[in-house]
Amino acid sequence: MNSPTHSLIALAALAKQGQSRRNWAVFLGALIPDAVIYLWAPYQAFIKQQSWPEIWNNLYFEPPMQNLIAYVNSVPIYGALGIAGYLGRDKLWGQLCLVFSLAALLHIAFDLPVHNHDAYRHFWPLSDWRFYSPLSYYETEHHARWVSLVEAGIAAVCIVVLWRRFAQCWVKVVLSALAVLYVLVQFVFATSN
Repeated sequence: MNSPTHSLIALAALAKQGQSRRNWAVFLGALIPDAVIYLWAPYQAFIKQQSWPEIWNNLYFEPPMQNLIAYVNSVPIYGALGIAGYLGRDKLWGQLCLVFSLAALLHIAFDLPVHNHDAYRHFWPLSDWRFYSPLSYYETEHHARWVSLVEAGIAAVCIVVLWRRFAQCWVKVVLSALAVLYVLVQFVFATSN
């Protein structure tokens, strides 16, 4: 699943009007499982001068990157953080830890069924097991077009929920831009191949 959809799901599920710290914790929790990829790929391309095919076909699947991905996509780690947050929920840090970890766990839950050959070790450090789904959010040979349609539908529902929850103009502008982006992505998928 794409990062904007993860953010929309977490925000629709956990964000609250007038609670900006909470909402930022939710947003960051939803993004953190993908953040290492957004930092690593440009580093490989622009600093280490690796080609994009080399990055995505080889380096991505080697232990340094796979270990980083395991760290930031670990159910046990976010589960422990969520328990700590729950125990400290009467304090701001506890509330923020709790929603941060819940947002990250939502990200993982929605990623699990749509990663095929690039499946993650979601139960590290307890296990190196990977669930190789028959579906993929980007591989057309694993039903990516259908997955993309479902993802766009989920995103549309989340956009409507957030549109109704938040009255600020800037929120509605961002949500409108995301809606246009999802329509464009569906158009590109429909016209490719």
